[in-house]
Amino acid sequence: MGKFDLSRIVGAADVSESDTELREIFLDKIRENPENFYPPLPEDEAEALRESIQANGLLEPLLVVPDGATYRLVSGHNRLRALRYLRANAFGMDYKTALCRVLPPMDADHEITAIIEANRQRKKTPAVLQQEAEALTEVYVRRKQAGEELPGRIRDRVAEAMQVSATKLANLNAIKNGIREPNFASAWASGNISEACALEIARMDAESQHQLAVWLEDEREPCALSLVREFNAISHKLDHDCKLAGMPCPNARAMYKAFVRHGTWEGCCGCCSCCLRRDTCSVCCQYVQRKAPAPVDEPVSEPAPPISEPKPGTDWQREREAFGARLRRAREATGLDKEAFSARIGAYKATYSAWENGDIPGSARFPELARALGVSTDYLYGLTDDPTPPEARQPQPEGQLTIAGWMPGSCSPAEPGEFVVLVDVGPVKYFRTFMGWDGDNWLMLPSHQLAEISPSWWLRLPPTPEKGETA
Repeated sequence: MGKFDLSRIVGAADVSESDTELREIFLDKIRENPENFYPPLPEDEAEALRESIQANGLLEPLLVVPDGATYRLVSGHNRLRALRYLRANAFGMDYKTALCRVLPPMDADHEITAIIEANRQRKKTPAVLQQEAEALTEVYVRRKQAGEELPGRIRDRVAEAMQVSATKLANLNAIKNGIREPNFASAWASGNISEACALEIARMDAESQHQLAVWLEDEREPCALSLVREFNAISHKLDHDCKLAGMPCPNARAMYKAFVRHGTWEGCCGCCSCCLRRDTCSVCCQYVQRKAPAPVDEPVSEPAPPISEPKPGTDWQREREAFGARLRRAREATGLDKEAFSARIGAYKATYSAWENGDIPGSARFPELARALGVSTDYLYGLTDDPTPPEARQPQPEGQLTIAGWMPGSCSPAEPGEFVVLVDVGPVKYFRTFMGWDGDNWLMLPSHQLAEISPSWWLRLPPTPEKGETA
């Protein structure tokens, strides 16, 4: 595929200065070109242009083509507006004429491409780029239909001429055809919303776009990609009016911030009135009745109830409570509060709090919880009252002096020393090595560099005996 040269399309518009004529032309005889789709300059830039013309005169001639008794503008629309403004406001001079370079007559396609070429260095919004691509596409199609041999896909050729990707042109076209809400269409045309945000809106149906516009207005929020995604997540999860509030869920945004990660809802059923954790959830809706809080003079935390094996016939609620009690006791043994422990396992605090209140996590979470707590999965499942993991219950060879048992990595050694450690490096087994503890950090031995991975289990080594010492 040969490289597309826009000058082939411009044709007669690409002429040398010797083929043109410089002429002073009355402003009243110069007409703006109806094919020009570029917006006027912002007011601050327009004012700067007027001041420049007033101080220095018109430094660059207008580009025009003959049109009967008048002339049609090809390049210089903002300069013409500035001259007319100065004439209308009588700024000490009469601004009746403008210096113009007169081009030979040309057909409509050449004129359109000449306008685009004249604005090539202009800073453009994505909406203007789309209009430019659309105009070039129409020209290209007409010339191809007229028999000109221009191989390849039209979109690829136009993208090459505009020096953008074909994907970008496809997105711009999708935005133009997909946005139906007038407020968003206006914001897109004026460059007040990003391309990514506009594309997200364009993928919504007309009714959803309208609801989004109303929601943003009610929330007094600007149109941004993060807010569009928030609206989509809320509307798909909470697509009903709240019977208690008599309106769409008034707690939706608080629930979204607490329970949505990477666009997915975690640990939330979608309605506080149906939630078993409503009495303890920090983002519970105000319209839901909750149990009265405990009196202030009561202890902040009560001792966990005695843990016992689940009995046959025990109802589900009791099993949930027993699990929550075991989890809480094991977590308190690590010395970490709920926030610190949930951060360790990469879970939301609200999600972990729900587990301690009886919400059972998925089975895939149990090994992770057991490792972080330094307990066995059997203990969490309620199959044993002994929290010690199997690795720490391994029998010692006959005749060996048992110095200590394996300690979980969640507990730091009381004093510096050298240790044999087990490091979790995979799903099958631990990797055994030696590390030192300086009172604050784990160190690799013998280099004494900071360890990149903390041990899952550790066992203190006895002091190295002096050479010659006997048992």
